[in-house]
This record gives sequence, structure tokens and C-alpha cells, in this order.
Amino acid sequence: MNNISAPAYQIIMRHLISFLLMASFINAQCQTQIDTVSYLNKNVSTDSTKRRSRILIKSAIGIGYASATFLCYRYVDMRIQDESQEGKNPLKTGIANSIESLGLGRYNTICLASTALFAYLTKNKKLQKTALLWSGSLLINSVITDGLKKTFQRHRPSTGDPYNVFDWANGPKVNESFPSANTSNAFTTATVFATMYKDKKWVPPVVYGLATLVGFSRIYNNGHWASDVMAGAAVGFLSAKGVIGLYKIASKRYILVIPQIGQKSSFSLIYRF
Repeated sequence: MNNISAPAYQIIMRHLISFLLMASFINAQCQTQIDTVSYLNKNVSTDSTKRRSRILIKSAIGIGYASATFLCYRYVDMRIQDESQEGKNPLKTGIANSIESLGLGRYNTICLASTALFAYLTKNKKLQKTALLWSGSLLINSVITDGLKKTFQRHRPSTGDPYNVFDWANGPKVNESFPSANTSNAFTTATVFATMYKDKKWVPPVVYGLATLVGFSRIYNNGHWASDVMAGAAVGFLSAKGVIGLYKIASKRYILVIPQIGQKSSFSLIYRF
């Protein structure tokens, strides 16, 4: 266990910011490819301007969010954690524990399986597609989140250690606070449903609201720092958006990517001539 010096934590956060920016850029590029196919027959100059504007806006949002995550880590993680542990009572704890379960991997797996079964029994094509995208997004999110946890091995606030204590990749794999898996799972699920059912105005605020409450519950239960939750939300959101974007591109090019979840997770690739 090592306390991270000033230059060291700056390196850590530079890597974090680079990851978030890269993920944001990839998501923007996926969207650009989709727009290119969708608007192929429209005025090229106007379409190009719109695409550039969307990329700039998404990049600005990514930079802003990455900066906010860094500032949270550097200046307010300890303060938020101290304040979150004040005024606890059984009612608040019970609510937090109930909401926290929405981000558990096994809970999401059960909900996914139930949704997929219902979708195929009722022959609901939209829900079938949602279940497929949900499974792929959860798989990608799990791989990324697990990789980051094992790389950073940040100590949880419940250990009593400062916010800037990491064991790194060669550590004992006991402390895996960064990023929050519950939050990344919740935001993966929320993003899939918010995207697939964006025509229902109530869906996005409800699912994102629940996902945000999952993040708050992890802070309240002293399981994560605020910056862990912010990073987890970004990973979940970008995992889902990336899979949805790739699926749209693959569908237009007659390529079907099917996630297979078992003892060993993998993908099947089907190309239709």
C-alpha cells in the first residue's frame, strides 16, 4: 500500500482523462458513421457542418465531464465522503441498500434474462433488440470496469485510508474501489433503455434518475468515493452508446454481432452477403 505523491496522482488522472476523452471520441465517431449513412442523399456541405457541430459538442461535454471528475478526485472526494456519513438513520440506510441492489451484476443479469424471455414470448421486436443491446453493453461494461479496478486497485473509503491510496496492478486485488461497478452497471442499463425508448418522454429521466440514485447509495454506504461514482457513470454510459452505435453500423453493413455470456464471454460475428 502506497500513498500517492503529487506527481503520481497527476499521472493517474491524466490516464483517466485520456481514457474518458478517447471513449467520448470513439462514441462521437460511431455516431458520425451512422449519420453519414442516414443522410447520404442530403446536401453534403450542410450535413458535414452538422456532423462537425455534433462532434464538437460531444467532445466539449467529454472534456468537461473528465475535468469535473478530476476536480472531484483532487479537491472534494474527502469532503463529500465526510458529509455523506453524517446524519445516518435506519430509514435512510434501508432505502440506500434497496436502491444499491439495482446496480448489482446478478440483479441486472436476472432482469436481462427475464426481459429477453418476455420479449421473445410476446414477439416484441423492439424489446428483443433492447435485450440484445443490453446484453452486449453489460458485457463490454463489465470488461472495462473490471480492467480498471484491477489496474488502479484504489482503496475504498470504508478502509479509513485517504482518497489517494492505490495498490496498482501488482497489488493483492483486495481494494477495487475505482470505478464503481454498481454505478457503471446502472448507467449501462439506463442508457440502453433511454436510447431505445427515447420516444417515451418519461423513460430517460426515470432510468437516469434511478441510476444516479444507485451512485449516491454507494457513497452513502461508504463503498465508493464520489469520483469512483462519476467514473463508473461515464464507463456505463459510453459502453452502452458504443455498443448501440456499432450495432447500427453493423446492421447497415449486414454484419450481426451477437454477445454470448457463459463461463467464458465471447462474441459471434455473422456476415450476410
